[in-house]
Formats: sequence, C-alpha cells, structure tokens
Amino acid sequence: MFCFAMTRRLHILFLLALALAAYAGTAATPGLIDDADGGHAIVAREMLERGDFAVMHINGIRWLEKAPLHYWLVAASYRLLGESAFSTRLPLALGVAGLVLMVYFFGSHFFDERAGFYAGLAICTGIGTWIYTRAMIPEAIYALQFTAAFYLFLRAWQGTLHPRLGYWGCAAVIGLAALTRALIGVILPLGVITMFVLATRGQCDGKPRWRELPVWTSALVFLLVAAPWHVIVSLRTPGFFNFYFFNEHFLRALGWRYPADYGSVPLALWWAEHFVWLFPWSFFLLFALRELPKPRDWKSVDHSAQARLFCFVWAGLILVFFSITKRMEYYSFGAWPALALLAGLALARMEEQQEKWLPRVTAALAVLGVAIAAMFGGILWLSRDVTGGDIAQLLEIRPVANTTAFDSFSFLTVQAFAALRGPALGAAAGFFIALVISWFVRRRGHAQAATITMALGMSVFLFAAHAGFAAFEPHMSSRPLAQKLLPLLKPDDQLVIYGEFYGGPTLSFYTHRKTWLYNGRYNGLEFGSYYPDAPKIFLTDNDFPAVWRGPRRVFLFAPQNLRREVILRLPPDASYLVAEIGGRALYVNRPLTPDQPSLAQLRSRAASQ
Repeated sequence: MFCFAMTRRLHILFLLALALAAYAGTAATPGLIDDADGGHAIVAREMLERGDFAVMHINGIRWLEKAPLHYWLVAASYRLLGESAFSTRLPLALGVAGLVLMVYFFGSHFFDERAGFYAGLAICTGIGTWIYTRAMIPEAIYALQFTAAFYLFLRAWQGTLHPRLGYWGCAAVIGLAALTRALIGVILPLGVITMFVLATRGQCDGKPRWRELPVWTSALVFLLVAAPWHVIVSLRTPGFFNFYFFNEHFLRALGWRYPADYGSVPLALWWAEHFVWLFPWSFFLLFALRELPKPRDWKSVDHSAQARLFCFVWAGLILVFFSITKRMEYYSFGAWPALALLAGLALARMEEQQEKWLPRVTAALAVLGVAIAAMFGGILWLSRDVTGGDIAQLLEIRPVANTTAFDSFSFLTVQAFAALRGPALGAAAGFFIALVISWFVRRRGHAQAATITMALGMSVFLFAAHAGFAAFEPHMSSRPLAQKLLPLLKPDDQLVIYGEFYGGPTLSFYTHRKTWLYNGRYNGLEFGSYYPDAPKIFLTDNDFPAVWRGPRRVFLFAPQNLRREVILRLPPDASYLVAEIGGRALYVNRPLTPDQPSLAQLRSRAASQ
C-alpha cells in the first residue's frame, strides 16, 4: 500500500525538521508587531535591565496581568542571543516543536505509530497553530504543558510508568502551566483529569485506581513549583492578589473585567472557526466520533480506548468551558492537541481499514483545493494592472471589531494583492499540493505518502502565508518608523506615544527609549500607574501644550486609528511631519531642517493646488 516505509526515528526527525523549519525558520521576520507582541517583548527586556524576574514592568510601570514563564524564556533568549524579533519568537517556536513531538509521543504510545505521526503532522501544519504563534502569546507553550501533563498522568494511571514519576511529574508540569497561563493552567488540566476519573469510575484494568492517586504529595509538588513566584509578588506588590486572580481571571471570564479592553467572539462563529484552525485535518474529526467508547464500557475499556476517552474529555471540557465564558479565538488552543490526536487517529484508522468514505472525503478536499487555487488566481488577475508599493496604501483602513483573526483580512482589497502576488501564488500552490496532489497520490494506493504530501502542501501554504504576513509589516509594526527615527534621536529628545502604550510599543522597543503617554492612562498600564514608584509619564490635554512648546525636542507618535485626534491637538504652526509609514505618523515640535514646512504650511500648499 505504501510507496515507502518510515521508521519511528524517521517519523521523529521528519516532524522535528518540519516544525523547526515552519516556526523557528520564520521567526526572524517580520519585525515585532504593535500591541501584545511588542509590549510583551519589552516586559522581557525590562526583566534583564532591572534584574527583577518577579515583578514585571512595561515602560517602567508595574505590569501584573500575566504569569511570568514565557517572559523568563524570552529574557533568557535575549541574554544568549541579543534582542531581536528572532530571539523574541524563538522560545515560542521551540515550544511548537516540543508540542508537535509531544503529540506524536502521546499518539504513538496510546494508539499506534501511524496515528501518532499523523497527529503530529496535524498540529504542526494546522492553520490555527500558525496564526496564533505569530505574536508573543503563550498558547502553544501551555498546550505543550497540557499534553505533557496528560501523557504523564495517563501512563501512571495505566501502570506503564512509575506512579511517583507519572503523578508527581504531572503535578510539576501543571505548576509550570500555572506560571504560563495562571488559573487557566490549573483549572483546565485538573478539570480534565477529574472528569476522566469520574467517567471511568476511578477504574483501570478492572481495578479501582483513584485511591492510589497521591493527591496530597502531588499538591505539594505543584505548590513547590507554582507558589514561590506568587508569594514573592504578593509580598512586594500590594493589591496583586485581587487584581491578578479576581479581576484578570474571574471577572474577565464573566466579561466584567476592568478595564473592558477586548470583545468576545460570538459562540457560533467561535465553534465554526475550529474547522479552519485544524484545516484540512478537521475533515476527519467527524469520523473520530466513532472512536468514542460507549458509556457503559467506560469503566472497563482497554488502555487505548481509555486514551481515546481521555482525548474526548480533554477537548470537550475546554471547548465547553470557553463556550460559557468570554472567549477569544485562541483560548481553546489547549484543546487543539486533543483534536489533532483524534483527527490523526481517525485518518489512520480509515487508511488501515480502507474506509469507503476516505476516497470521498479526499475527493471533496481536492475539489476545494481547485476552488481555492482558482480564487487566488482570479484575484491576482484582477490586480494585474496595479503597481505594488507600500501595502498600507492599498488597504481599506476602517474601524473593525478586532475580535477575530479575520478582522485583519477585512482591510484587504483587490489592489492590495499587487503587493502579495508571490505569497498568493505560493498559497495557491500549497493548497493545490495539499488537497489535489495528495488526492492523486492516494488514488494510486499510497496512503501514507498521500498524507505526508498533504502535510508538505500545508507547509508550503504556511511559508507563503508567512511571506504575506511579512509584507504587512508596515501596516502592523512601528519598526519602519523607528528606523527613520533612530538617526534623528538625541539623548535629550523626548518620545511620546498618543494613546495607550500598546498602540506603538515596537517604537519603544526598537529605539530602546522609555516613552511618555499622551491621553494613554488606560487599559494595560493603568493599574500599575497608581503605585508610588510609577514614573510620571502620563500627559493630558492640560499638560501637553507646555511640553510641546517647551525647551526639549519632542517626537510624537500617532497610531493609525488615532491620527485624527492627534492632528486636532497639535498646533499647526509649531508641528512638523517627520515620517508617515503604514498609516502611522511621527511629528516633531522643531523643524529638522531649516526649510522643513510646518503642518500649517503643508495645509496651505494643499489648499492652493
């Protein structure tokens, strides 16, 4: 049936090479993007500058929203490799590689070699995994921790691993998850394990196992890992417990968190998007339902069936949990390894049993592949007469909800594809290989080769998507503006961001300057700004005129969505445009050259033309 056979070692090397190429190999570009990516990178940098790895800071202000582990890893990367986009993204890229291998080890141990290999391919090349590792957020890291914790627990539960090593190792990994994703890192894995034990009535191999669980010693191991950081920060930062646990977790889940700085994805859309996040592997999830053991057998099934039940509990609890709370798209990332395992298992079973539905499903995918390739081709044809350039000038910028990944695509116009011809062609080729060529290979009777072809085709798409993502740098990042500013900056110059700090953190990152915030005392830095040691960097409409007309040279950064507000506040006769890139603008209160026109003069010239 197969055109070649792959050994376990080749499976591991293939998965590792694919993951490192797709994630570490693309980590250097684009520059850090504004909002969380640049802001979180500054947290890691300030750890090193301050020598303080307990209380985190952004722009000199205490920042208490997140758990520290991801920032520790990035700080270590900076120490070893210096500060760059690559060193910022490297820990996350390595986390994805670890996740791919951990999913493989889980699947190959509890199911079989082929199912584990396919599951690793699914989590590696799934669209959602790629999208939600573009910024410095820890979802892939805690998904790795969940997978490792469940692997250790289930092996100890089934008696294939020493109980102390399995259960205590599981507790230690959950402790690391608490340092990565706070309460979510504890509640969800404990909930999954508890639901599994209840579903099996605490039995394995016909014997009651729940009484053997070392609950108290495991709790002690968990506390030894997770408690020290929380205790230290609580002692050093009054109000931390209430803000971090109550406001940032309980109130956030209910949608009552202050400040309310984000929306929630509609439930039906959120569920439907999982079809995209695991595409094309999600086509096989429906057939995975056949792998769910019958409830009457749950207390007496064999080890493989127990693992299948565990995966259903794992995915189900996380998806249901976020169905009843406020949710963003990536919140369910912790369930994606379980879905990948079930999809990989279903595909492997369909191949082994020569399932009649497999040719039909792959034929449907092939039709979809042709349609997607044709769509890209049609858009490229429509944009054939457009000259490429700054992609931000070809986008349709308008207010959007910014709650889904697809909001960013709402800016796209046909004209914008003039700057994306190469990535669009690559994406079309990737889908054609993954869905059409793999169908052709499968029709020739080479099942495993067809699945590998599908994974390789999706990898081609991911590389093409990355090229498109990098082309969006002027629209997403202030790095190009920082590169214009750096040769102009002098030690005494003052750098000001209009609005909250997350509107332009990469400007601060790449200029390595602390910034003042004009009308920006809200959202992420507001809580920390009230501590006595907070720097006095917040300017209001009452303060700013004196700063702008004062003795120092001041550069003011205007984010895309706030430029109109900035223009209304700047005195036209004493304000000068430094640069404008990607919809962002930089102004200065002194002319940089003797003949540089003021905003008032620019308006006068424009009116006379």
